[in-house]
Amino acid sequence: MQALDPRWYGGEMSRHQAEAALTEANKDGAFVVRDSSKGRAEHPYTLMVLKEAKVYNIKIRKQGDLFFLGNGLHNKKSFPGVREMITHHAHTPLLLIDAKDRSSRRSAPCAASCTPSHHNENCTKG
Repeated sequence: MQALDPRWYGGEMSRHQAEAALTEANKDGAFVVRDSSKGRAEHPYTLMVLKEAKVYNIKIRKQGDLFFLGNGLHNKKSFPGVREMITHHAHTPLLLIDAKDRSSRRSAPCAASCTPSHHNENCTKG
């Protein structure tokens, strides 16, 4: 496993903990990467992003030595690591799709990392 930045990597934090931290941040583009609750090699992480008071959960998939966002239907861009993926999306908006109503919207670039241990210093940066 690659070393991930503790400013945005929440490790084994639960989905509920991550949602609470993002909701408290209340800033579009706030995000956290956490270990997938499924613990599968092909889906090692989940990217959680706040947009318009809604938290989106996006799979981070791994195929061979490359990482991809989502289920592969809308995003085919690959990255050599999660760090590179986050760096890319700090400047490039994400396509966020609501799994319940299938609506989509573009996010602002990932603006601020948000992990409980770094909440005060990172969730308010823009």
